[in-house]
Amino acid sequence: MEKAKELYLKNISKIIIAVSVIFILTAIIELYFSLAVNIQSNDECLWVQKEISQDSSAIVFESVKVGGVTWNAGIRNDDELLEINNQPFSNPSGAQLILNKVQSGQYADYTIKKAGKIIHTKVYVKKLIQVGSVANILLALMQMLIGFIVLMSKPNGRVQKLFYGIGIALVLGSVGMFIPNTITPKLILQNPYPYAAAILLGSLGVCSSPFLFLSLFWTFPKPFKFMERKWVRRLLFIIPVVLALLFFAAIVKLTREGNFAGISPLNKYLGIMSSVLEITAFISLVINYRRLKTKEEKKPILIILIAFAIAIIAVLYTATIAPIISDTIFNSPQYYTPIILIILVPIGFAYSIFKYQLMDVSVVIKNTLMYGTATVALAAIYFLIIYVLGTSISAAIGTQFQTIIAGSIFIVFALVFQSTKDKFQDFLTARFYPEQFAYQKVLLRFSNDISTLVGLDNILDSMKSTFVEALKINRFGILIRGKKDEEFHLIRNVGIVHEDLIINSGSLQQVIERKSLISEKVVIEQNEFAAAFPEISNQLIEEGIFTIIPLMIKSKIIGLLLFGLKHSGSQFAGKDLELLNATANQAAISIENARLYESEAEKLKMERDLSLARRIQQGLLPKCIPNISGLDICGEMIPAMQVGGDYYDLIPVSDTKLFVVVGDVSGKGLSASLYMTKLQTMIQFSCSSDKSPKEILIELNKKFYDSIERNSFVTITLALFDTEKRIVTFCRAGHMPLLIATNGSIHSYRTQGIGVGLEKGIIFEKTLIEEEVPLNSGQIYAFFSDGITEAMNNNLDLFGEEKLSDILKNKTQKTSNEIMSEIWRSLNNFRGDAEQNDDMTMVIVKVA
Repeated sequence: MEKAKELYLKNISKIIIAVSVIFILTAIIELYFSLAVNIQSNDECLWVQKEISQDSSAIVFESVKVGGVTWNAGIRNDDELLEINNQPFSNPSGAQLILNKVQSGQYADYTIKKAGKIIHTKVYVKKLIQVGSVANILLALMQMLIGFIVLMSKPNGRVQKLFYGIGIALVLGSVGMFIPNTITPKLILQNPYPYAAAILLGSLGVCSSPFLFLSLFWTFPKPFKFMERKWVRRLLFIIPVVLALLFFAAIVKLTREGNFAGISPLNKYLGIMSSVLEITAFISLVINYRRLKTKEEKKPILIILIAFAIAIIAVLYTATIAPIISDTIFNSPQYYTPIILIILVPIGFAYSIFKYQLMDVSVVIKNTLMYGTATVALAAIYFLIIYVLGTSISAAIGTQFQTIIAGSIFIVFALVFQSTKDKFQDFLTARFYPEQFAYQKVLLRFSNDISTLVGLDNILDSMKSTFVEALKINRFGILIRGKKDEEFHLIRNVGIVHEDLIINSGSLQQVIERKSLISEKVVIEQNEFAAAFPEISNQLIEEGIFTIIPLMIKSKIIGLLLFGLKHSGSQFAGKDLELLNATANQAAISIENARLYESEAEKLKMERDLSLARRIQQGLLPKCIPNISGLDICGEMIPAMQVGGDYYDLIPVSDTKLFVVVGDVSGKGLSASLYMTKLQTMIQFSCSSDKSPKEILIELNKKFYDSIERNSFVTITLALFDTEKRIVTFCRAGHMPLLIATNGSIHSYRTQGIGVGLEKGIIFEKTLIEEEVPLNSGQIYAFFSDGITEAMNNNLDLFGEEKLSDILKNKTQKTSNEIMSEIWRSLNNFRGDAEQNDDMTMVIVKVA
């Protein structure tokens, strides 16, 4: 479904052209049929079916025109019609079908009953052009032609679609013209499908056109609020379809029964419904007209209003007054000719559209005609010059060089023509479109200047200055997308009341994607605000915003430009929008470059700050290994980022006592490193020879709990080596186990304890277990963070505690530095080129 929609949007112009050609040709053929093919025969009287008795009826003459063809044949009122051309019939419709077969200017043989006698007489046959049908077809044709131009100017506009749809409905409403007026019920029943198709399409057209007029004047020139509701728009589509199907079903039923006379009342009811809806549409247009505030806005609508009013009067006159002042349309067709005035509706629209730039059409048409004519005229002048020069030179120096001369002159023409054409078009723009020419000069200067500006604020200030001061716009705004959100924030504006305006990009992205399939120059106009900005569309309209142009880099929207009306009071359209779009594209590139520059500058500053923080953090780690008799110590911390949350320290408190600390702050990066720095300071102040690891951790937790965020915590292993007593006392506050290698065996100590900062004190103290182990010669103590055992390779395998234990085994003869080097080497070989995913910290203590 999405692919089909995308294909439709990409080829929408071609589809509009193809559909328009089909319907315009259909209207032309309908017009031909109404004037030359499907003309009703006329004998200047009426035939009325009267009941003679309960079981029989007769067709009698009425309203016989004095001096008419029937009168001249000797027929008078109340004479009875029996046969035409020796063919009997049962009702006036049947008689009309027979008469329609007689060509204009020929005589029909009437068999009549006059004063009880059967008489044969010849009646001269005239043909009656149905002025109403011709008027409707002309209306449809003109509406289609203007609708095509309107829709091509804005294929996605709701008003444009409605206007174009009226043309299609009117053309469909006249397809009944293709049904021959000589067809009999028998022929219809023998091949019903073409007839049924024509009736169905005609029903859809006749039922839809008044509803489309109603929808148009509820949307144009200003939409009523209820038209923003989808169910209203759907109802206006569904009702005429249902009515058309019901009408079609009724006609099919009557046709099958052979009751052609029953169709006439149906047409009458349908006509009444259409008239009521069209009057309602007219009243809606009057209300809409009164809603407009300025004379400039009212002028074009007044012309449409007058044209529509005349058309309604013509319809009402034809339906009510004409039958009264004339005895019958067959005798006095001239009284029915005012119906032709309905074509004033598309004429009124056309005049307003082209004269007052309504629906953004006239600018496009005028520019195309003017520049096209100018280019053709200029080309003709050049070719004339070439011809004269070529002929003159050839005459002077001979014809043998004529080809060379012509070729040389043509090359010169090709080089000169383009530049001259552009200058000539600039002259025309300056002469006939001074406002547009002024805009063009200002915006071109802005496009040249903006590329030299440095800094986002300077670019935005230049944009504001250009659009507000140079173009004299009273309503203008620049919205820029936030760096980390999907919202656009108003950062520069003039004339906008709500300076805290924020636009969400959700629906906007879909609208722009759809519009970009139709045209590279994406513009969102007021009638599209509800779809693009559903939450604040009314607010934008109240602010006086008429046009919004997105600032785009490729398909990424980085901002929005909001425009009110031009200084002249008209809306930006046509060439103006092209210029604004080109300027917006240039501005978008400059804004994005400025933001990238700022981002890069911030990144470099951050890297410098992190590099400094790394040096500070490394400086906080032990600068030298304490000299404790009987202990060989080595420690190292490698952060995953510039700075990390891992921490180790070696704190001697006497010649025979040393605290070893390994900690891991939850998270990584700058915030974790700050907590680590604070933790180090607290531990160094807390460690003393008279305190045990458990006492220190309890004291640390109490102080640290109130200063750490609730979603952060620290895991710590704190051990006290006492070489005099030959014991090691340690506690684990939620940290990794302590590994002790003794004579080739590994023991993993996993004492209880929760992380520092998780709980204020009671549970922390209850769960914290302190343990003592004897300090024996040759033992290797390994303190580490989870970054060691949880290091991963490209297959997402973990290094694991088992591999670490294998390295520590049987290393009695090696120094702590050698053991540490082997651990890092094994880790690097295991990881390969996989990124380090966590800080890694290791402290090795080997007992001599």
